[in-house]
Amino acid sequence: MGASARAVIIGGGVVGCSLAYHLGRAGWRDTVLLEQHELTEGSTWHTAGFVTSMRGPDGPGWHARLAGYLPALAAMLRAETGHDPGWRPVGGLRLALSHTHVDELRRLARRADELGVPLELHGASAIMNRVPRLELSDVQAAAWLPGEGFVRPKDFVNALVAGAVAHGVSIRTGVRVTGVDTTGGQVRAVHTSDGVIETPLVINAAGAAAGAVGAMAGVVVPVVPILHQYGVSEVLHPALDPDATPTCRIPEQSLYLRAANGCVIVGGSRPDPVPAWPAGDAEPLAKARELAAPDEAAFAPLWQLAGDRMPELRRTKLAKIMHGVEAFTPDGVPLAGRSALPGLWIAAGFGLHGMALSGGIGRHLAEWITSGTPSWELDALLPERFGAPAANRDWTTSRALDTLRR
Repeated sequence: MGASARAVIIGGGVVGCSLAYHLGRAGWRDTVLLEQHELTEGSTWHTAGFVTSMRGPDGPGWHARLAGYLPALAAMLRAETGHDPGWRPVGGLRLALSHTHVDELRRLARRADELGVPLELHGASAIMNRVPRLELSDVQAAAWLPGEGFVRPKDFVNALVAGAVAHGVSIRTGVRVTGVDTTGGQVRAVHTSDGVIETPLVINAAGAAAGAVGAMAGVVVPVVPILHQYGVSEVLHPALDPDATPTCRIPEQSLYLRAANGCVIVGGSRPDPVPAWPAGDAEPLAKARELAAPDEAAFAPLWQLAGDRMPELRRTKLAKIMHGVEAFTPDGVPLAGRSALPGLWIAAGFGLHGMALSGGIGRHLAEWITSGTPSWELDALLPERFGAPAANRDWTTSRALDTLRR
């Protein structure tokens, strides 16, 4: 292994790979990305891939800005690498089933207008041709967001990596980080299972394991591993075309649907989210592509709602449940920026939104690191915002769970 690097990225998920690409593109060719498994084998591989610029009627502007960069990045990657980056702008629907949620959609439309996000409000009859296989008799209004869609995780990461390597970045898998040298109160080197890399700058993009990596440098990173599950149906007949089927969300039922390989992905939030701290001294994501046992009882209500919304699912078997770890913060907002330790940067805590935000975060931090002046002000994402309570695992866990329940 090389003895030195200008920057070391820890974590080979979509966020780390986006950072590698953007740092390389900015001219930092002497950058190394380290991943203890193969790329994406922490959380990225099991993500459903939704891309939405609007989190709700009170959605933050930073989310819209970061997610809004993804289409331009996908076009750039395709042009530079020749790879299909996996971005599918199929559009997204939000359905309202009650007067209260019709009002929510109106508020969402006003917020979208403020943020410059295209959004159209319609009645159920106006969207029937977009989703002819959905039951819409109880739908009172729908929001159509033409800029939404999904991204195929493997294709997106492959394109980012191809671009990063073309710009001179070194990608090293199967290398475990064992320590961070902070002699003199700043980052000096990264110790790994394959030797020591001297470096003045480390970016902790280790997802649910970001807390363990931060601890190696004596820095608290308040990221909580929490389980999230979604189901995948068997192939429908006729099969759904994922490149022509809009994504669909019903917020008041905490339900989402999207087409994938002729099947339907069914998911949503649960009222009793489950933290996934490993037992003993084990670290999150220590095993590659690890999933928890499906919680079929907790998933059953979502599958029932999905069958009500798409009646052919009642005659279709559930092929599998993906029950994996996602990384969350106490307020549900990612961590992105400098840590209190000179030379250590954080990019973690992107639970359920990593695919949508990864491109923008890679650009934002690469600009900040290389030029000192990022294009966007993202103070809401600064890692030190929680103060002293962040060092208490019970506090961070309970806050993260409370945020997910809302």
